[in-house]
Amino acid sequence: MIGTHPYAKGGIAAVVAKYRQTGLFDKWRITYLFTHVDGSTWKKLTTALFAYWRMIALLIKGHVGLIHIHVASRASVWRKSIFAFTAILFRVPYVLHMHGGQFEEFFRGECGPLRREIIRALLRNAATVIALSVSWAAKLREMVPGAQVEVVYNSVSLPRRKTLGHNEVRNGILFLGRIGTGKGAFDLIRAFAVVSGDVKLALGGDGDVDEASKLARQLGVSERVQLLGWVTGEDKETLLSTASIFVLPSYNEGLPISVLEAMAWGLPVITTPVGGIPEVVRQGEEGVMVQPGDISGLTAALRQLLDDEPLRQRLGANGRRRIQHIFSDEVVFPQLEAIWARFGLLPNVSKITIEA
Repeated sequence: MIGTHPYAKGGIAAVVAKYRQTGLFDKWRITYLFTHVDGSTWKKLTTALFAYWRMIALLIKGHVGLIHIHVASRASVWRKSIFAFTAILFRVPYVLHMHGGQFEEFFRGECGPLRREIIRALLRNAATVIALSVSWAAKLREMVPGAQVEVVYNSVSLPRRKTLGHNEVRNGILFLGRIGTGKGAFDLIRAFAVVSGDVKLALGGDGDVDEASKLARQLGVSERVQLLGWVTGEDKETLLSTASIFVLPSYNEGLPISVLEAMAWGLPVITTPVGGIPEVVRQGEEGVMVQPGDISGLTAALRQLLDDEPLRQRLGANGRRRIQHIFSDEVVFPQLEAIWARFGLLPNVSKITIEA
């Protein structure tokens, strides 16, 4: 499996961490090679080269039955294409797992004819292309006719805690993601500034934190806005278990893990109909949809949920049920494993427990 560093920030790292935590790496005997780390250009280059030579060694020894490649866009595509085209030379099938909501923008708007043909070859030669949503699958088939595209949603674990009431507006509004224009963080701060009362807004994530802090000061809400930095583990669970509303007003997305996590914790969601989000959050059922950049609409949605406790409860309960039935690990992982098994791979039977 090819991806980013296990301790990196973002969707790919979160997905891979879930595979590892739930035992898929042991069950399927996965060797994980990371091709990207945060740091200097030299550090990134040496990391990619080391991963490449490790893959070559494994291919020469005949130890590889399938290469599962996690891809976003831009530099990620060009790095991973070297691994994919090398797999072709060794006659080893590869799966492309497509992440990142900006892939279409990258493909259509930033690549010339030659680069688009390279990307088409990358996708057409993949044994399977995994899309995170039905809508993204349709777009990929349109961009690359002939690509073997299948849908496998991102998934989350249902929290072990049984009490998921969120009966009061306590910590208030929660945002998790990269702070910047793309995720709508600045739009959220502007909309929040219009909402009166002592409710707080907590933003967990890296990115343009200083710009967000400056904006909150300019709007006079710095005392009500908490900039927490990147949060993980128990800190994230605490935020999700005490918030009342989750908001992610993104301009583009794949299928954000943060929305799935919020719904699993029984939180009502305010978000935008981009990427695969409309396949998860239905207007008036699990959350409220606003258009990207619609600050007045975002303000109205915040006021609506803050003022209506029964509505928050209903949307949150609906969201948790939807996660359980469609987007939980128990539902999604067998779909992923079925793809691996299709290539003649077998799980490590010593890692399988059969309960009577």
